[in-house]
Amino acid sequence: MERGDLAAVLIGLVLVIILTVVLSPPAPSAAQATGPVVPTRVPTIPVTPVTVTTGPTSTLPVPSPATTRRIFYTSDYSRFPVRYLPSDMAMYGSSDVEWQYKSSVAFAYIEEDHGGITEPFTIPYPLWRMTSTIYAVKTPERARFRMILVDEQSGLVLEGAEIRFTGSVTKTVATGRRPVYLVIATENVDRFTINLEIPSDLAE
Repeated sequence: MERGDLAAVLIGLVLVIILTVVLSPPAPSAAQATGPVVPTRVPTIPVTPVTVTTGPTSTLPVPSPATTRRIFYTSDYSRFPVRYLPSDMAMYGSSDVEWQYKSSVAFAYIEEDHGGITEPFTIPYPLWRMTSTIYAVKTPERARFRMILVDEQSGLVLEGAEIRFTGSVTKTVATGRRPVYLVIATENVDRFTINLEIPSDLAE
């Protein structure tokens, strides 16, 4: 075989190989070989609801405010047996002698800047006292405070007090457990307070 024929044969083989590689479809990839992807179904396990039971809820006690009650004036006093102050307040004297108890506790109070008649109230203790204090800043030299404690049923005046200028007066009352009220008159008084107190021994 001549050299020219051999070269032609080699060239033909190379062409056949090249055409075979170019025209042949590519080998399927791993993803294509497995076919379409089917989602894997995870079996669901039914869950039974569980009720969690806790212990009883504790209610914390709410701190209660002081039991001191404020006594207010009333506009319904037409039925009261006494509505006016005596003309002579000197008969009630000054402060009573200090009682033998070491300390006291206030269970009610009145705080106003003018006179009036209080609502009826009942004292649940056999022994108590009233401490009245007046404050007069504008014209203390003309300040005057008068007060009487009246039994609502009988109209009997149980106690009375008068303060001129400024200061305090204390009156002890040995009558309780029945409705009473106060008749109060003020002149040139900016403010006054009346504390109703009992011995600490009775509060225990």
